Amino acid sequence: MMTGQVVDLHAWLPVIFRSTNQPDLAINFVIDTGFTGFLTLPATAVAAMSLPFLHRIPADLADSSTIELDVYAATILWNGVERQVPLLAIGHRPLLGTSLLANSELLIQFFEDGLVSVNSSPDF
Repeated sequence: MMTGQVVDLHAWLPVIFRSTNQPDLAINFVIDTGFTGFLTLPATAVAAMSLPFLHRIPADLADSSTIELDVYAATILWNGVERQVPLLAIGHRPLLGTSLLANSELLIQFFEDGLVSVNSSPDF
């Protein structure tokens, strides 16, 4: 089980990043159930972490416009299991999307300092 907390009505969850010859790095992400991807990070953070570039994809925005986004490969520790996931370089706040939450149980206590928990299990 992974745990985080609610701050200013945002559900935050730390995600551990792994890279060769570097110590693990924990970054707090806001859980965004309206985002169907895996993870986003600001482009400056992606560059600082030297994540490998994969490709570009078109993305439709809420205002009906379309933009091109850079996709990078990230190795994370998710519920104790190392996983490679695509990560989009966009925005100012790290976001965690529903693709990463697939086959998981998400519980959020929506009050200040409330518990956020994600449990992945073969039973889900």
